[in-house]
Amino acid sequence: MKYAIVDIETTGDKPINFKVIEIAIILHDGKREIDRYSTLVNPEERISPFIARLTGIHDSDVANAPKFYEVAKEIVEFTAGAVFVAHNVSFDYGVIRREYRRLGYDFRLPHLCTVQTSRILLPGHKSYGLKNITKALNIPLNGHHRAINDTEATAKLFEMLYEKDESNELQTFIKKEINPKVLHPSLDLDKLDEIPNKTGIYRFYNDKNELIYIGKSIHIRTRVEQHLKNSKTKKALEMREVIADISYELTGSELIALLKESDEIKKHQPVYNRAQRTNLFTHGLYLHKDQRGYMNLVVKKNVPAGHPIMTFTSIQNGKKYLEFWQEEFQLCQRLCGLHTGASACFKYNIKECNGACIGEEDVEEYNKRVESLIDDLNFKGDSFLITDKGRNSGEYGFVLIKDGQYAGYGFIPRYQLARRKENFTKHLRKKKSNRDFQSIIKMQLHKNSKLDIHHLD
Repeated sequence: MKYAIVDIETTGDKPINFKVIEIAIILHDGKREIDRYSTLVNPEERISPFIARLTGIHDSDVANAPKFYEVAKEIVEFTAGAVFVAHNVSFDYGVIRREYRRLGYDFRLPHLCTVQTSRILLPGHKSYGLKNITKALNIPLNGHHRAINDTEATAKLFEMLYEKDESNELQTFIKKEINPKVLHPSLDLDKLDEIPNKTGIYRFYNDKNELIYIGKSIHIRTRVEQHLKNSKTKKALEMREVIADISYELTGSELIALLKESDEIKKHQPVYNRAQRTNLFTHGLYLHKDQRGYMNLVVKKNVPAGHPIMTFTSIQNGKKYLEFWQEEFQLCQRLCGLHTGASACFKYNIKECNGACIGEEDVEEYNKRVESLIDDLNFKGDSFLITDKGRNSGEYGFVLIKDGQYAGYGFIPRYQLARRKENFTKHLRKKKSNRDFQSIIKMQLHKNSKLDIHHLD
């Protein structure tokens, strides 16, 4: 197999308007370099001052360079039959495709990202940016942000990945192009190229402009592409064939994306969300007192008249969290439905349960700890902001908890929040709380250590 390892430098305007100012390609077979190609490119517009400082490429450097249309045929011929490889391939591949689309040509190659592949085949590094990962692996990178230098470093990284790939996993990272013939004729694949690989929600519509599916992802474009290639089930095939339009909304914050997804699914009830039960909170955490007066907790399927303390997407998901809370609050396995049988629970036998399972612990003392858990799940009635990444580097995404209940979300400029916490109020999008929202927030606080909490007076 042949690989075209590519790096580009661009003008640095808005991503949709990026123009190539330099391109370098190294043809590779995985073990050695076969050939190389590089050139400056005249973008026919100004290079931003930031990019000029970053790359050292100025308008005067590209004034006499060939324009993209003058090298387009050479690039197509040079990369023919190869897999397009780049560090953060969605950027380089996306810019190249847009350049060709301006010329009326549909440039498509199977492609592979060395960032994603490195995370799997070379785990354990703090950062997988090209500068950091090459430094960690002792790969030379001189003149970072010049196309040929970055391409040479990426090629060395690719060689390491290729050598490390003993079980032929590399092939699974190659993304094949979407086949337009299996999609709805109204779906504009060019529109797909403009979807960023960032965190947010996405929506699918049929040819009557009816909303048929809502999803969330930390990599929206990759997830949408997976839908359009999915042929594993009858439902997936059916949905793929009726998607006529796609929209998306960035959130930056996964927490906000989860809340928006749940809210919009409840509001619109799209047909394919109803068909895929994993998007719904089907199970809950329920409380009852047994004949001895002990408070018992159990995860079970939700019923219309039920009043769960928390909700979950599956019984397995619910039991996983209940196991964690049982440990944290020193509850009895048997009284949490995590131990079957009439005898003492396993934790009692290893002296980690006070004996509520066999009536040894004082009922009132035990129930106090259950009540503490319930109070904790309701945020102890506190009011606070949870801040997370925003849609860009200049803002925070935030979620408001008021008196222990979810009250809405919003996006606020970082300087405003730093100046005064109460500034969030003018950016708040108010929402009514429910158990599903409470569950999402609680689970994300448990999973995501990067979320910050700001208590409100």
